[in-house]
Amino acid sequence: MAKGRILAIDGEPFFRKLYLEMLGGEGYYVRTAALGEEAMACLRSEEFDLVITDLNIDKINGVEIAEAIKRFNPDQEIMVVTAEKEVSSAVQAMKQGVSEYLLKPLNPEEFLLLVNKTMFRQALKVEHKKLVDENIEFLSILTYYQKCLGFLKVHDLDRLGDLVLDTLMDLLRAEGGVLWLPGYGGQQYRLRCRRGLVKLAAEEESFTPTEAERRVVLSGSAAFVKQGAAVWVPLLAGMEPLGLVRIEAPAGRQTFNRKDLKVATMVSEFAANALYNVLLYRNLEQSSLRVPRGEAYKMAFFRDHVEKELHKARRYGRNLSFIKLVVDNYSELASRFLDRDLDQAMSRIIETVNTALRDADIMAMAAPNEFLILLPETDYWGSLVTQKRIRKALNGALNICDLKKSYPIQVFLRSASFPADGATFEDLRNLAGDRLERLKDSLYYREKMADFSFWEVVGQLLGAAKDYGFEGNDLQLSTRLAALEKPLRCRFFRMPEARLDEVMRSFCREVVESRRVRGIIYRGCKDFEAMRQSMRFAEGVEKSATSMFLLGGKGRVNWDYQRIVPIFIDDWHFGKIAFLLYLNEDYAYALFARKRGDELVGFHTSDFFFVENMITKLQEQYQLQAQV
Repeated sequence: MAKGRILAIDGEPFFRKLYLEMLGGEGYYVRTAALGEEAMACLRSEEFDLVITDLNIDKINGVEIAEAIKRFNPDQEIMVVTAEKEVSSAVQAMKQGVSEYLLKPLNPEEFLLLVNKTMFRQALKVEHKKLVDENIEFLSILTYYQKCLGFLKVHDLDRLGDLVLDTLMDLLRAEGGVLWLPGYGGQQYRLRCRRGLVKLAAEEESFTPTEAERRVVLSGSAAFVKQGAAVWVPLLAGMEPLGLVRIEAPAGRQTFNRKDLKVATMVSEFAANALYNVLLYRNLEQSSLRVPRGEAYKMAFFRDHVEKELHKARRYGRNLSFIKLVVDNYSELASRFLDRDLDQAMSRIIETVNTALRDADIMAMAAPNEFLILLPETDYWGSLVTQKRIRKALNGALNICDLKKSYPIQVFLRSASFPADGATFEDLRNLAGDRLERLKDSLYYREKMADFSFWEVVGQLLGAAKDYGFEGNDLQLSTRLAALEKPLRCRFFRMPEARLDEVMRSFCREVVESRRVRGIIYRGCKDFEAMRQSMRFAEGVEKSATSMFLLGGKGRVNWDYQRIVPIFIDDWHFGKIAFLLYLNEDYAYALFARKRGDELVGFHTSDFFFVENMITKLQEQYQLQAQV
């Protein structure tokens, strides 16, 4: 076992080697550093009984290094060795807490004698300090324990997270803290709560830890990050990661110290035990509050959980969405099948829907044929993506059968989001219900368009030349096409061809005026360059949250725009049929037209569900980037 641990800092390789040979030969553990930053990294990773430093290292004054070391560890023994003979340097070094001062060249006997003397004095000081510190530490531990016992009295996850962060910030004298909880089988960490003056980058809301970060988490001990400007505190139950805390912004100092690490590690044990109990309690509560069908919760638990999520969304300025799922022909199914067969079919639907949800999403049964899905931290646009995943998962599973017959199950989904659509649970639930009722009148469902391709649907809408007649400026339609105008949101039109560009500019003005609202535009394009010359609105679109995709063209082109993307598709439809699809969180619009002379004759609609599904068909048919 080494007699002591020594860190030697010198910019000259000769002296670093000399220290290793002389001190190593005396039985000391010796580590050397050539730069001040390298030395500070060593001090953060290990503890040393003595630091020997030169006064001139890499153009840095050794007095500054001594000052930095003393700030990090006020009790650190420091010896200065230098070729300089100025008394002022020695006095200045002594003021920073340097205990010994030697001149180069070194006398080996005198040097070793001074090192041994310093180490002996340090051992006595350590022994005395240890006795004093044990008493002080005992009182401190009692204080820490009293503070940490409060963790065990809290049974709400968010309140516990805030309390853990507040306690760590208080004990470490820090101004900010953040807590992540593991999700997706521990592969990713998601933000749960933050306190104080914490600085959180956008990519840190949810992150996948690197291999080095995983090792820190599994170590169970607090560790420095950002050169000691922050501390990571992993929360473990055995070898299972329960959470990860980061404490930052130490008050009145630049970095945390080793004592802070010890305190953080002790608090983490209490916090991990309390968090384990809260998570266990929540799992038991949730499992006892599930309906007999197994994977959906009862409304009592769901309402309580929604109120907590709404409170958190208001507090942190986040989004939250609901999806309402209704089995529209439930009464008919109940009259045709036994309760046992119907229950099995509904259980299968619940099970399938859950496979399309994230860990944080929960589903509740509001009625035998009605289910509510909560999507935390999700805006309306994100809820549309989730609906798309659910429909894809349910594809092929929407039927019920017994030994004699089989019957389709009609499922409708619509959503509402906080804060855009309402501030309370009832507001969001009612609005989702209203959208469901409107959905049943959608052209997409009424004309049974789900099984047709994008261009087959367009062909149904536009019909053939014989379906159109003209009397002056009036457009006369065949009975079949006239029936498509039944919903108030659908109409046929005739207009000058140039007016399509006016419509496009109108939508782009809408995009510019609502820059924070995310949206998407698809437009068929015969010639990309001709389109570019007419795009006076391009700069406005670039500054918006809407993406525009131009499809078709005569060949591949590369533009400098980030939001306007030309995509070459070798398909004659894009040159023959003009179309425009626009969808954002609030509005939808679709236009399809054929050229007739110098006019366009076609169909347009603001049917939200129709537009949403036509965009999905277009993306899937041409393997475009999946943006709903």
